[in-house]
Amino acid sequence: MNEFVLIVLLALACYRVTRLVTTDKITEPIFDRLRFGLERRWHEKHDEPGSATHFNSKLAFLLSCPWCLGFWVSGAGTLLVSLAYGLDYPIITWFAVSTVVGFLGRFDSE
Repeated sequence: MNEFVLIVLLALACYRVTRLVTTDKITEPIFDRLRFGLERRWHEKHDEPGSATHFNSKLAFLLSCPWCLGFWVSGAGTLLVSLAYGLDYPIITWFAVSTVVGFLGRFDSE
């Protein structure tokens, strides 16, 4: 397979996984429960009242931010594709794919 086509497919697949976790309605019950569980644990540990406007837990925030999660999903995807098919420049590919995932997430609206 042409490496360019492989990277385009990788970017689209990473975007889809990121969207499944951050914004899709079908997985919302699973990930909302996880996000709010992480947030509750953070508040218990820090003994501070909750905030309705943002997440204090870094992991809960990571699971709600397409740019943040897209970076790590792209890294995992690039690693898997690099091991399976051998990419010439995996680090550059990782950063490029994460940028594409971020831009796709920014332009995608419900």
